[in-house]
Amino acid sequence: MSAPSLARLAEHRGHAILDDTGDAGQTVDVCTGTLRPHSLTVKSAGSHLATRLVHVRLQDTSVNRLRYGTEVTVSSGDGALDDYLLTLPLSGHGTFRYGNEVATASPDRGVIIGPHREFAFDFGPTWDQLVIRLDRERVESAAAALTGDVGPVDFDLALAPGVATLDGLLESAVNLAGSEITDHRPRLMWQFEQLILETLLAAQPNNRTSRTGAGQGRPNSPRVHQAMEFMLDRLSEPLTVTAVAEACGTSVRTLQQTFRREVGSSPLQWLREQRLERAHALLTTGAPGLSVTDVAYRCGFFHLGEFGTAFRRRYGTTPSKLLATRR
Repeated sequence: MSAPSLARLAEHRGHAILDDTGDAGQTVDVCTGTLRPHSLTVKSAGSHLATRLVHVRLQDTSVNRLRYGTEVTVSSGDGALDDYLLTLPLSGHGTFRYGNEVATASPDRGVIIGPHREFAFDFGPTWDQLVIRLDRERVESAAAALTGDVGPVDFDLALAPGVATLDGLLESAVNLAGSEITDHRPRLMWQFEQLILETLLAAQPNNRTSRTGAGQGRPNSPRVHQAMEFMLDRLSEPLTVTAVAEACGTSVRTLQQTFRREVGSSPLQWLREQRLERAHALLTTGAPGLSVTDVAYRCGFFHLGEFGTAFRRRYGTTPSKLLATRR
């Protein structure tokens, strides 16, 4: 999957909100409602806008194909910002300024901007792009689940090559949007979005990179990978390190030593962290009918007091308070 293929899919599955629109005011109003508040300046007095905006709504995320048809400058406007904009260029070149950072975007290099600084973009007449709008609260929640810390997430402006892996995930999400599958399983789209966010946080350098362990502490041993997969498949089950070692065909001592060398913790400590992350993700959904007890049991915590203490120590709030804020 590539950005051009994703763009064609968006055209097929999406809705054209603007179609060669020449009115600057209408362009700003519609793009503000779909993306974020901004101002728009046509750079040449003799040129005319021909704005096309195709929109595909997922759940908290949207995929948008946007072109202006002439040279324009897009810059910060009035209004609170509550999103991250991931831009995948399709043609032409654009200069992106975000705070003190500047990057040139082209079909082989995209950018991502956050909600924390002023921005300005200069686009030429051939500029065409996909803009993936990501909800700020979802991004920060996903980062908190991965790191245990809450607060803003600041990405590097220019996209790292590894972010290209998102194309396939976005394709799957766009294909699912509005389908009968998601009608019957509404949480499926949320799960896809969560996978997209976690992949982005792992692939794109950001102020949480050192905490997520990107690029460091990655296990090399096939036994550790096997043990991790075994435990992740059984988060809701009571597990002993002996059972994990037996499933991986190794001794408890060897598994413990390899985990500490490559991961920096014991297998059961690592499992506990994964259970807390899964619990945080489930509580963040605020799904109808969801209870703290359900979440605890689904994530392998069978003592509610122990679950509440561990959760508060990591996330600074209780499971019940977090669930209440999501409803």
